Amino acid sequence: MSNNITTIATLLSGGEGVGVGARAAGLRHLWGIEIDDDIAQVARDNGFNVITAAIQDIDPHTLEVPDVLHASPECQNASNAKNVKGADTLEEKETPLDVEIAGCIMRYLEVLQPRIFSLENVYGYRRFQSFKMIMVALARLGYFSDVQHLNSADFGVPQTRNRLILRAVRGGLVPPLPAPESWIGWYQAIEDLIPTLPESEFAPWQMARLPDSFDNNFFMMIQGQASDYLTTKQPMQAITANHGAAKYRAFIVDGQNTKSVSARKADEPALTVTSGDKGMPRAFVVGQNYGSPNNTGQERKLNVRTADEPIFTIETNANRLLTRAWLSQGRVVKMTPRCLARFQSFPDSYRLPDHNGLACRVIGNAVAPLMYEKIIRIMSSNTTPAGLGD
Repeated sequence: MSNNITTIATLLSGGEGVGVGARAAGLRHLWGIEIDDDIAQVARDNGFNVITAAIQDIDPHTLEVPDVLHASPECQNASNAKNVKGADTLEEKETPLDVEIAGCIMRYLEVLQPRIFSLENVYGYRRFQSFKMIMVALARLGYFSDVQHLNSADFGVPQTRNRLILRAVRGGLVPPLPAPESWIGWYQAIEDLIPTLPESEFAPWQMARLPDSFDNNFFMMIQGQASDYLTTKQPMQAITANHGAAKYRAFIVDGQNTKSVSARKADEPALTVTSGDKGMPRAFVVGQNYGSPNNTGQERKLNVRTADEPIFTIETNANRLLTRAWLSQGRVVKMTPRCLARFQSFPDSYRLPDHNGLACRVIGNAVAPLMYEKIIRIMSSNTTPAGLGD
């Protein structure tokens, strides 16, 4: 690693998606701090030195100084989808705890003064006073900063996850990011897992809302997400932390017979899928916009992603989160946390907890490891040597 950028530490660490990406880029993880012990244990099970604590309760003077410091503050209040009682604007959703956390991040910066600082959040966080406080502290400490709204799919992640990414360099310019990459479809990310996925089925109302003809496309149906029909070359939409009822279903149809495929009725028998010699099975995943029937007063709509599109945003608090595939012969399978981890670019070597709900929280709250790997790799290789800020 050039310029002596060799170590990283994390605040509000979660399951260490950042740590996974940093390790892949050649950095050594020193420490992390995560308040939720169950999530911190998942990180520890994957070899990361993550302390269970609130960052307010740790004295940064007691910690080893990293070359890179990353923070991922709680983002739900800054989300446009988050409803906060008495808050009419995004700025009014900010809480005293948000400001307190920002003040703590500033203190860690002041004490540790890492060469590089990075922060990830939803894009609405830029309008919080908390974020403005951090930006002022960075300038005062001699950091040059760059803030962008980045899509993880542009970094090779099979998921269209849009996030605010702050990159800051102490005493040097922030290097430019690489050009966007071609998107990777959700089907490509999990194709080898499909034969092993557990059986499931569709509800009658979902079957009734499927298109009459699939026109040689793969689709992914996402319950609870708003989307149009998507081509097979797009990633899944972002899997986020605030939609526990989301369910995923993928329809797989024969690659040579897609134009003749139609939705099977709910009372029709499901047939066994065979490999045969008719070409690679094809797929789509489908879901609806709104909640359960009769509780919104709105007509349900289906969201569709074809097999070479990236996955939708992964939800975290989804102990009922299911992803399913509908095959041309009628087989429907659930998608597992391992599928969701693939969509989020976690390697299969990452140990997921046995509890599905906890696994979804870890996955959905994480920074996509592949995205962070590519960001920090270019930062570590192209950062001007320190001196201006020393």
